[in-house]
Amino acid sequence: MNAVLDVKIGGMLETRLEFHFENWKRWMKKDDVTDGAPGKACGCVGGGYSQSFDDMVDSADVRCAQIMDSIVNSLSAPQRSAVYREYLYAVFRYERLDFQETLTNAKIRSAELLIIRGIY
Repeated sequence: MNAVLDVKIGGMLETRLEFHFENWKRWMKKDDVTDGAPGKACGCVGGGYSQSFDDMVDSADVRCAQIMDSIVNSLSAPQRSAVYREYLYAVFRYERLDFQETLTNAKIRSAELLIIRGIY
């Protein structure tokens, strides 16, 4: 087994945590304007409406990205700024703080909050 895959941050596998941050990054950069309505109409389907597997996965990804957004917004200002710099290429303006240490602390707290919310 590869030791890199076993690295945990805040109780979550590092690869899984990175998936959630990358999913959040894609969601944040998405240009779609949503109003809360589904993107597709179900039309007339005999027996009800059935989502495809891909639609269900996309829906789960959006929900996880929304939860991740709430988590990032709940972090302290320096930690939030570090996450924005790492994933959205924003400026980290906390000169007295070490960026890498602040980012690591943000990732640990994010992993803990994801686990609390039942997201793995």
